[in-house]
Amino acid sequence: MRARSPSSKATNITRNPRSVPQPAFLTTQKSPGYGHPAHTEIATGYGPCRHCLKPFRIGEEHRTLFTCNPFHNLAEIPQPGPVFIHTTPCERYNDNAGYPTELLTYPAVMDAYDANQNLIRQRRSTNRDHSAILDELLSNKAVRYVLVRDLEAGCFDFRAERKEEAQ
Repeated sequence: MRARSPSSKATNITRNPRSVPQPAFLTTQKSPGYGHPAHTEIATGYGPCRHCLKPFRIGEEHRTLFTCNPFHNLAEIPQPGPVFIHTTPCERYNDNAGYPTELLTYPAVMDAYDANQNLIRQRRSTNRDHSAILDELLSNKAVRYVLVRDLEAGCFDFRAERKEEAQ
């Protein structure tokens, strides 16, 4: 798998970012797994969209807010939180594309979990070193996956796994 580093040179990486699938709620307008109403509005923040992993164009694009459990099918204890996706269908982020280049300018917190949902380590990235930190966390064989969150808002952005474990 290849990704673009901030210097635009290609680097080998061992992770697989996993975006949120385009949910059926765009037709039902209910949060998947919870059933409460989703909410659509003009973007007032950069996001990103949890499906294509691109920042929203503030004041231009419509986004839909819904509840997402990033531990769905991974762990027993749910930890739901708010996320946004484009209201108009967009292309899902390519799981083999490496760390989303458009998100490198935004500070992130990365939580590394084991198979039992225990937090192994937490790291913060504010200097566009997201890829290196993610690789470091996933080099620990006890880590099953890393949840990447926005450092300022705390919201879930995407999940990363070692490529051989990606589903």
